[in-house]
Amino acid sequence: MTLPQTPSSVYNLYMNRRLLSAVLLVLLLCSMVLVVRVTLARRDAGIYEQLDLLADVRHEIVYGFVEETDESELVEAAVRGMIDSLNDPYTAFLTPEENDSFDKHVHGTFSGIGAMVDLDAEEERQEERRLRIVSPLEESPAWKAGVMAGDIVIEIDGKDTKGMRITECVERLTGPVDTDVTIKVRHPSDDLEQITITRAQINIQTVKGFRRDADQRWIVMLDPKNRIGYVRITQFTDRTVDDLRDVLEQFRNANARGLILDLRFNAGGLLSAAVAVSDMFLERGKPIVSVKGRTIAEKEYKSRTDPVVPNIPLVVLANEVSASAAEIVTGALADNGRARFIGMRTYGKGSVQHYKLLLDNKQEMQGGMKITNAYYYLPSGRNIHRREDKDVWGVDPEDGYFVPMTNDQIKKMMEIRREGEIIKQRQEDGTAPVVTAQWIEDELSDHQLAAAMRAMLGRLETNQWPVVGESGAELLIRRAKRASLTRRRDLVREHLKELEKELAELDANKKGGGEGEGEPVADAEGAVFPPESVDDQPIKSAVPTTANRPADASPDALAPRSDPTSTPTTTPAEP
Repeated sequence: MTLPQTPSSVYNLYMNRRLLSAVLLVLLLCSMVLVVRVTLARRDAGIYEQLDLLADVRHEIVYGFVEETDESELVEAAVRGMIDSLNDPYTAFLTPEENDSFDKHVHGTFSGIGAMVDLDAEEERQEERRLRIVSPLEESPAWKAGVMAGDIVIEIDGKDTKGMRITECVERLTGPVDTDVTIKVRHPSDDLEQITITRAQINIQTVKGFRRDADQRWIVMLDPKNRIGYVRITQFTDRTVDDLRDVLEQFRNANARGLILDLRFNAGGLLSAAVAVSDMFLERGKPIVSVKGRTIAEKEYKSRTDPVVPNIPLVVLANEVSASAAEIVTGALADNGRARFIGMRTYGKGSVQHYKLLLDNKQEMQGGMKITNAYYYLPSGRNIHRREDKDVWGVDPEDGYFVPMTNDQIKKMMEIRREGEIIKQRQEDGTAPVVTAQWIEDELSDHQLAAAMRAMLGRLETNQWPVVGESGAELLIRRAKRASLTRRRDLVREHLKELEKELAELDANKKGGGEGEGEPVADAEGAVFPPESVDDQPIKSAVPTTANRPADASPDALAPRSDPTSTPTTTPAEP
């Protein structure tokens, strides 16, 4: 027999059920927290196991190596070893001393030779790499002295650069104004040359025309008859945007029918300047470049204003030395169909670096770190940056618009620029020469500019872009194979020279001697062994664990520290 429930019993049953639900909810939350903690503990355990390995190796070296060691050098070497494993020449650890120098170059003024540099990525082994000239800045001391894009710097003031860190190379190249530095370079033609450069303050005009008038002002109209303009940007700086806007205003006032934008030998510069320059040519709302990284949010840059000049035909010239910001502008204009790109595949420097200050628990500086944390992507989605395991990088012209130039042609063209023949060239009656594509080839040895001139004239006459170059795929494969074989040959030559030098030194220091005490002895087959000793046998011992290591071997000493600063840098080093 079931007794009827009173209101009080119903209420108690209701409350018991609510209490049970609350208890179950608390148990569920606790289990979730436990799972998260276990997961984090496992992750932390993995990190500390790796740190245990570093601490174990450090302990064995400090307390077991035959000679006394510098513990700070051991830690720095471990840090550099981790960075070297990334195989990225733009990621680097800076000591406090190097950090001060880097900060001066980024935020202040300095004097040097005026060249964009990096490490020769063609050499796989870090210890074999040497400094490479990405491009001398136009009108800089390096440019005037004859330094060429692609030069490998063998020596700086007699010091071999093999295995030298890029920060040390830059430190040796920079110095007080009016002081000299002597470098030994191997040109792309494989010729060796020793060049003495007088350092100067680096402050260069970045927007230039085709030639100068009698008052040494830049003339930006390449072909006055057909109203074809020409402007050359040598670097992207704060001044570039305003200077270019002034030139484009001249084109608009002159009713220019076509424009050639020359970005060859432009090693890059400021991202903000590249975006602003692209914005001057694109309709509002067009994509320019995206920045994407594994640990940072994607950011896309778009044009925000109307174009400065009307939608006249536009040719962009770029080559194997055009890098970073120059690649962004080239890719933005080409991918949006705003310009015809003529030249060669660009350099492939499309990575973003952030500078981080590393502090210890006492907020004292341990050094700095310049780390690659993102890549630049074109509107088409193509990654600009050149990576070892990828066949595609930079920006490519379309088939029919690849226009290669030989090393001899480039050298001659740069000599003409340096000697100022573009400025001085005049007809006998004092008038400027009639500039045609053939005249550009004959007088300036500039086959790419001549091709741009032919393309622009064809576009103005027929409303179609004529083919003025080669197919890209076959050309790139051929050039890549040749570059690889040339590099392998150069490395073999360098190694042979080192062997010859060692043999010569050995012959020069050849001396007689007996088998005295402590001298190496040879067995019957000629193998050399050190004299026997009771202490030269290996002593087997177990590596101590974290629990039985001395206090100074704690993995906490190797734990990474958080940093409060982050300053972006986007170009190769600039001495």
